[in-house]
Amino acid sequence: MNKRKRFKSKISKLFAIFFFLSSFSASQAGEVFELEGDPGENDIKIISALNRLTYDRVLSDQNTKGFAFRYVSKWYSPMKIDVFVLGLAKRDKMSLIRIESNKKGAEKVFRNFLQEELTKKELTGGLGIYNSADGVSEEAKFEPYKKSYFWSESLALIQPAASVFYNSYKSPVYAGSDRLKGMFGYILTDLLLAGIGYYYATTTMEKNSALETYFLKPTASGNVMDSPGAPVFIGLLILPRLYRMIGGWQDTYTHNRIMEISVSKSF
Repeated sequence: MNKRKRFKSKISKLFAIFFFLSSFSASQAGEVFELEGDPGENDIKIISALNRLTYDRVLSDQNTKGFAFRYVSKWYSPMKIDVFVLGLAKRDKMSLIRIESNKKGAEKVFRNFLQEELTKKELTGGLGIYNSADGVSEEAKFEPYKKSYFWSESLALIQPAASVFYNSYKSPVYAGSDRLKGMFGYILTDLLLAGIGYYYATTTMEKNSALETYFLKPTASGNVMDSPGAPVFIGLLILPRLYRMIGGWQDTYTHNRIMEISVSKSF
């Protein structure tokens, strides 16, 4: 009985850590820059630039969350981007552009792309994906190269954290904190779901009585995989792997697209 209480206590702690990390990673400030012109004047220019970046996978969203305009990537787009535009009340003919994405590294790259496209001013280092001093890992400062979908998806099936490491290695998509949060998030999720699945499976196992053992009657093996709850145990382990396969596909696509942009800025 004490063992079960300790087990439940560990599961509760894992839940608390998991939700803490989830809430922490969700609170992103985004990347911001100013642009000449009112939001209405910049509407066509911004959505055109975003669609050049994402191959026509961005549209205007009526749910602006208090901003003048909002542009979001379509649900099926592998490149996730959310752009908010606000007019500056104290400065005439000026707009504030805020870019949000699911990775801080990607936010910086998208900001540099939009800023260069909309102002037509060459930034230091082109799109600045290798020269950003405030978020992109030093390991990202190498010659452009593409990531492999095969390795990203294969590692996601084996261990989601390994897929995160592969996608984050020498990639401007990930800032340093993105890698750590992603890897530890999947490790904790794996432990949490495995613990829940194992606990459930053990509760469905047949109990062997001492009398049956004494008379050498066939008894249950005691193996969790042979219990009626084994499919639940396996299913819970599969869930984070399927989720990471989607995330790995998105990360690989975004990395490769950024590499294309860094090599040639003609659209």
